[in-house]
Amino acid sequence: MSADAPADPPRPRVRVTAPRHPDAGTRPPSGAVGGDPAGLYVRSLIRSQLRLAIVCAVAFIAVLIAVPLTFALVPELDAASVAGVPVSWIVLGAGLFPVLIAIAALYVRTSARNESRYRSLADDA
Repeated sequence: MSADAPADPPRPRVRVTAPRHPDAGTRPPSGAVGGDPAGLYVRSLIRSQLRLAIVCAVAFIAVLIAVPLTFALVPELDAASVAGVPVSWIVLGAGLFPVLIAIAALYVRTSARNESRYRSLADDA
């Protein structure tokens, strides 16, 4: 682009906001009698999925912290080797990844089960 070429005009700024509903403040509380059962089911699904995600994340972090901590507290493991391969490499390659994959598979299976339960409840309502 040369110095004497005209510049593009500036684009107008756009503000993105949430839609305004007239009944936004008149909804019954989540535990109110006569509330929307579909909304209750959705909130229940979101809570159960959040609880599952937190449990799996804590398990993932615990495994990631436990392995190096074990090698730091038990230095004999770091010095040992099997068939010329250090035990720490074997634990990381053959022990850690399957555990992490198992946590991920448990998360996916349980999440799908939560969603199928939600679908069955929502279809009944």
